Amino acid sequence: MKFTYRRMSLLLVDSTQMALDTMEGYLEPMGFHRIWTAKGAEEAMSQLRDRPVDLVITHWKLQPISGFQLVDMIRRDAKLREIPILLVADPKDKHIAAKAKEAGVNDLVKLPLDAKRLCAAVDKGLEHLVDADEEEFLAQMDAARVAVRMGDLDKAETAYRAALAVKTTEDAQMGLGKVLRQKGDLKAAEEVFVGALKANPLSLRAFLGLASVYQSSGRLEDALKVLAAAVSAAKRVKESGEVTSVLFFYMGELELQLKRLKEALGFFEQAMAESNQDKELPVKVGDALVAEGHLEESERFYERALELDPELAHVYNRLGIAYRRQKKFDMAITLYQKAQQFRPKDEHLLYNMARCYWEMEQYQRAAEILTQALEHQPEFVEAAKLLDACLHRQGFKVAEGAPPEPPPE
Repeated sequence: MKFTYRRMSLLLVDSTQMALDTMEGYLEPMGFHRIWTAKGAEEAMSQLRDRPVDLVITHWKLQPISGFQLVDMIRRDAKLREIPILLVADPKDKHIAAKAKEAGVNDLVKLPLDAKRLCAAVDKGLEHLVDADEEEFLAQMDAARVAVRMGDLDKAETAYRAALAVKTTEDAQMGLGKVLRQKGDLKAAEEVFVGALKANPLSLRAFLGLASVYQSSGRLEDALKVLAAAVSAAKRVKESGEVTSVLFFYMGELELQLKRLKEALGFFEQAMAESNQDKELPVKVGDALVAEGHLEESERFYERALELDPELAHVYNRLGIAYRRQKKFDMAITLYQKAQQFRPKDEHLLYNMARCYWEMEQYQRAAEILTQALEHQPEFVEAAKLLDACLHRQGFKVAEGAPPEPPPE
């Protein structure tokens, strides 16, 4: 077998399902894009007219229309007549070869059928259509993707470079750039993404790849410039609002890392304006603000998420945490109680509510709620530790040793 035919499709024609299954099993390792089957000439012609096929393999003895008649039907059709045809036939018939040649059959596959003979005939029938460079490129790309999944970045880099030596494509450049960034070779990754942008100045994937390299290098201002250029490119190619929304969100995250809250909020608002019905986007913004300690600013984004969908229980939970950390305990508890309407058995909601009562020094109430949480999830270690601490504060004896303390945030 010379190649894998990952961009080609073929049609198998026989009167019996067993024969079709056998041929399909023989040919599957060759890597065809699709293998179609048909029981008879009429079904075969219908499929040939409905979908692209690169090779037809038919048995000579079909019923009620013979394999030779099918060949004649194909050769008479102006749109189909150039398709290569292999005829599976009995070599005992001395006239079969001449008859097949006269009918326009490209080659015979002699019975009894075996995998080696069939695959060799397919190779011969398709060799004029195969692009060896394309096959090599695709094989290297497959090897690179497998290596990435297996975590073998060195092997992935080698395969991507081998693919690019055959043909330069954006997919191969993006793959190599990502692998180099993961390996920590940021200079080489930068060169790859810059090269991709030279080839396609409107490539959003290349802009994002380059921005990620600059971010990993600590060059946050450069990353912001790249993303600003990406926004301009997205508008030029008329990308959807969701795409520009992602870019603005990314820029907001970078501004937060630069400790420029006002600028970050501006980009987050632009992200929201570009995708104003995305109910998860304000949650992501809120989470980004909380991660940098901007609890008060996070509130309005969580609240906007709830305006879009009041049943987002996890948002009540996040907003409740933000309130609790600001000592707004009553507001936090109210939110946790609302969330419980949608997730009454969520042990994490109960735990967060109990932390409010702990910080309010209402240890008995906290212990009652933690007991409920542990009933739902007995292996909840943090809840068990906080329960021990609550019981100790109430004067109950728990484990021997140092007084128990609540787990850290």
